[in-house]
Amino acid sequence: MVSAVACVALVSGCAQTVSGIPTTLGGYSTTKVAGLPAANGPSGPKTDAPEPRLKVDGTDNGEMDELARNAVADVDDYWAETFPEVFSGKEFKPVKRLISYDSNAPGRPLCGKNSSHLVNAFYCPPEDLIAWDRGTLLPELKNNFGPMAVVTVLAHEMGHAVQNRAGTAKPDDPAIVLEQQADCFTGSYFRHVAEGDSKYFRVSTGTGLNEVMSVLNYIRDSPSVSNFTGGNAHGTAFDRVSAFQYGFDQGPDRCAGMDFDDVTKRTTLFQNWKPAQNETELPINDKSIEAVNESLHEVFRDTGAPEPKVTTDPTSCGDRQKTSPADYCAATNTISLDVSELREIAQPPSKDSDATGYGDFAAYAQIASRYALAVQKSAGFTLDDEAAGLRTACLVGAWSGLLVEDPIGQRNPVGKLRVLPDDIDEGVSALLGDESLIAANVKGEQVPVGFARVEAFRVGVQRGISPCTTKYVG
Repeated sequence: MVSAVACVALVSGCAQTVSGIPTTLGGYSTTKVAGLPAANGPSGPKTDAPEPRLKVDGTDNGEMDELARNAVADVDDYWAETFPEVFSGKEFKPVKRLISYDSNAPGRPLCGKNSSHLVNAFYCPPEDLIAWDRGTLLPELKNNFGPMAVVTVLAHEMGHAVQNRAGTAKPDDPAIVLEQQADCFTGSYFRHVAEGDSKYFRVSTGTGLNEVMSVLNYIRDSPSVSNFTGGNAHGTAFDRVSAFQYGFDQGPDRCAGMDFDDVTKRTTLFQNWKPAQNETELPINDKSIEAVNESLHEVFRDTGAPEPKVTTDPTSCGDRQKTSPADYCAATNTISLDVSELREIAQPPSKDSDATGYGDFAAYAQIASRYALAVQKSAGFTLDDEAAGLRTACLVGAWSGLLVEDPIGQRNPVGKLRVLPDDIDEGVSALLGDESLIAANVKGEQVPVGFARVEAFRVGVQRGISPCTTKYVG
């Protein structure tokens, strides 16, 4: 929820860097994903995949168990080759047991739990086993996101097995550190698949990776009910996708180096974080739009960009087709809004309804994206190419990051609005969707690769404004 707060001190230097791990700067490419060609294409099991020799206890030999077994076999192959390279020649040993169960059936004991109604997949260190629910969880993942969603979850659980064997899991590490590392290991495995080295699966770097990252977005913690040290803390969508991208881009060595200090510098799921009592959802109305506009002006004040006019009245901008729900006209430095469409985007997402919204922050991020174009125009950048789309995502991320209260960096938010970790997740969800202005140029053309969209947004959140105009230069 984007929240109004009664009184917050301003921070000097709105373009300051936000706490975080530096992201490699330099060139970018909208035709590459971490160095691989960006392309859409088939994703899922290979038709000529071998038959794995893995025993699965409790299996019904159905479609879900076949998919899960192949996933474990493939991740086994990956780590058998990669583990010695990363961990000083140590041999990788497969987990001792694989167990399939149906959470809708009478229960059985699994790692100290009863499998009845246990909609989950997990690694059990004391027994060195991986178990999964074939009755509800795996079908739900496959139906919502495709077969690679199941592979994603199993690769994550195998990441915990890697921790156990490599000794990177410390007894006193908070759960969030272990989960971030497992997500990172998942990313490194998917790099292997994307490079075409998997015997069992293939994944495209376009829509394929979008679906994989959407799974991490789907299975995330809500910061309002979870905390940094909670036993089940997996991280927000932003945290999980970030860790996955680190692994995909930088490899398993980056994952092995993740520790408490590394994670606390960049996660949005802060220790002991609790929402304040006076925080509320921002309705889409004139008062809230004005508050968001003032916030944007505060954040981008140091850039020297003239403040654009924001209107909800019908406007025109020559012969150019307007973008919706927000449009930026460079000729008049005006942002025009379609309030009804913004309200649709602002609807909270729900599994039990046909609503297509992402939440209030995602709606206001559409406005921020058009404001970001005004900042770029003032700086002399071109507004109609793909670089403009990535700069826009980065600048929206910078605006977002400078509104988050950061108890680690002891930094108060800029202005009178507060962005919560839930809000950042709404931004990630919208960026992984098919239609959004958050990473779109002045024509409304969205950067086609979801990986690049999310990465640019993350650079802004973690690093602030400066990298947006140095990294994404056409």
